[in-house]
Amino acid sequence: MRIFFNNEANQINIADERFYESKNKPGVYYPSVTSILDAYFKGYGFYEWLKQVGFSADEILRKAGEQGTHVHNMIDNYQKGLSVRWLNDQDEMIYTLDEWQMFCRFIEFWTKYNPEKYVNEYSIVSDELGYGGTIDLVSKINNEIWLVDYKTSNAIHKTHELQLAAYAVAWNKLNPQYTIQRTGILWLKSQTRGEDKKGKTIQGEHWILKEFERHYEDAFELFRHTQAIWLEENLNYKPKNLIYPVEFKLEQKQSLPTGSTLF
Repeated sequence: MRIFFNNEANQINIADERFYESKNKPGVYYPSVTSILDAYFKGYGFYEWLKQVGFSADEILRKAGEQGTHVHNMIDNYQKGLSVRWLNDQDEMIYTLDEWQMFCRFIEFWTKYNPEKYVNEYSIVSDELGYGGTIDLVSKINNEIWLVDYKTSNAIHKTHELQLAAYAVAWNKLNPQYTIQRTGILWLKSQTRGEDKKGKTIQGEHWILKEFERHYEDAFELFRHTQAIWLEENLNYKPKNLIYPVEFKLEQKQSLPTGSTLF
């Protein structure tokens, strides 16, 4: 949720995170990559899971989203040079054990491979391609430029591959001097048991920088088909931004004189 305070109007504006405003055309909005990918078929297993959990699905997805947000925020703060603590001053947990373990896996990756960071948590909007998104990390790893997305999910899905492809193509159009050479999901909940003994894969215990078999430019073609379906079903899309006043105060009415009556 993106919240902005409008000092002149004394208002709080809550932006619809499903859309990104063009940086060149004020007032023009484009759907996010993740919103577009909602149109992609999620597979038999996902719909069977929905049947099994029933009305609990929304709550389960909400908690999973919160977990991902917490881990992303820890990583972002760490990369900004801020101290990231598990416990507060009262020795109470700020994050769950699961969240802290995933952050520790990120630290292992970052410490061991020492990426040369170009950008992190980088918002990108393409007027040409008609979408926007936030890139988790672009960095140089082993002398190659990588675009990396962090995932805390229990599994890696086809939509994750398409998300990387959409980000990489948009990045290349806006930053051709830093063309993406490789893309990967830094999966912080994998089943890997440790390093790849053959040295072909960047991984550790319960984390892996997972690549997909086809090049991202090939995967981008599938994303474009998905985008066409989303646009067909959302012909008049627009963001639903919310605006609220920053405060309320009840005006006090003058009280009746002592001893007076209403009648």
